[in-house]
Amino acid sequence: MTLFNEFNKISSKEWKQKIQMDLKGADYQTLITRTPEHIDIKPFYHYDDFIAMEQPAPQNFKICQELYINHPETAGSIARNALEKGAQHFTFYFDKQFDIQQLISKLDHARLIFKAGLLDTDFIKKLYEQTHGKSQILIDPVGHLVRYGNWYENEQKDFEKLKELQKFFPGNFRFLEIRSDHYKDAGATITQELAYALSHAVEYAEKLGKKSLNQILFTVANSSHYFFEIVKLKALRYLWQLIGNEYNVNVSTEIYTRPSIRNKTIFDPYVNMLRTGMEMMSAVLGGSDYVANMPFDAVYHKSNEFSERIARNQLLILQKEAGFEQALNSTEGDYYMEETTYKLAGKTLEIFKQVEKAGGLLAQLYKGKIQEKIAGSAAKEQALFDEGKLVLVGTNKYPNSNEPKPEIDFYPFMKKRSGQTLITPVIPKRLAEKNEQERLKKYGIKF
Repeated sequence: MTLFNEFNKISSKEWKQKIQMDLKGADYQTLITRTPEHIDIKPFYHYDDFIAMEQPAPQNFKICQELYINHPETAGSIARNALEKGAQHFTFYFDKQFDIQQLISKLDHARLIFKAGLLDTDFIKKLYEQTHGKSQILIDPVGHLVRYGNWYENEQKDFEKLKELQKFFPGNFRFLEIRSDHYKDAGATITQELAYALSHAVEYAEKLGKKSLNQILFTVANSSHYFFEIVKLKALRYLWQLIGNEYNVNVSTEIYTRPSIRNKTIFDPYVNMLRTGMEMMSAVLGGSDYVANMPFDAVYHKSNEFSERIARNQLLILQKEAGFEQALNSTEGDYYMEETTYKLAGKTLEIFKQVEKAGGLLAQLYKGKIQEKIAGSAAKEQALFDEGKLVLVGTNKYPNSNEPKPEIDFYPFMKKRSGQTLITPVIPKRLAEKNEQERLKKYGIKF
């Protein structure tokens, strides 16, 4: 007989009665927290209400480091150093052609990820051939429309080029990226982020065929709501399986996670390390395949060896010292996590179905409906920050009045796109921007 068998089982109803008794007349509802996703966080969870949510997740995670390609030789050198010092994959961003051999000549091609900001089929094919099909190459024309307001060329020609690439690549080659971080960084709630990401993916499935379902990788951004960010990734795997079932396809899910810029700050920047540390923990426990950290000074400082090393070592500590690879199933069976996954998935499906019923993501983007929804959520979150109810320590709570003048290398605030756009772009914006601009004026820094 085990220790627990010595005790009588207590039902969920009995627990609630006991809590209400201990409150001595206070309202039980005051213990319930409602999130922006309209999900209630209860004061306790019990086996009586347990909902099992099964989502197969990877049994390891790959540490990534990221860099935009300015000078191929320099970028290659930085990548070699990072891979020698613990990074398992290196991600390159590019939006123009570059000397491929100059970049990759001394690198293990199987450890490289390329995220393309241009839809040049000849160059992408060349990149695939020169990396011998071992590197991952990702492109997202719909995401480009979302972020910048225009297609690379136009909708028809962009999808024609995707079809050309789909014929060129092997059937199991993942080349379609779903940039759900665009929605997150602009202020979308978790349910909006997931719903729009799924509708985003369905646009590819409808135009490129159901074969494309297993050619997709999701890039998501995790923020500060620790448990909900874990649940978000679990719900994404579950919901993607449901969509696969609708197409009669046995789908596998690959997730690439990075921190959101939404809650990062210029002032007291080392606090960003605490934020990214928690965000990377939730990425790992949520079941990410690839995890890329953000340097603590990334929102205002050029890439530098010190902050890149700190970001990489945060992940190495989780993997090598904290033993997170031995705890990847730790959320399974947790009453709170499983029930919240179920509820989050349900709320996401409601939004997803609304978008699809209204014609799908592209139709809603053209009408400006997606942008309106995200702007509304962002405004509510911004109001909470401005009122001090949503706290960023060192910025709107406990600011350091003696903080030295920050060294800002580039414009760190929301950049509105100039020129004509087909749709209103979904632009990332940090919560602290207005607060920071006011504080920077005291140092004589104006933008």
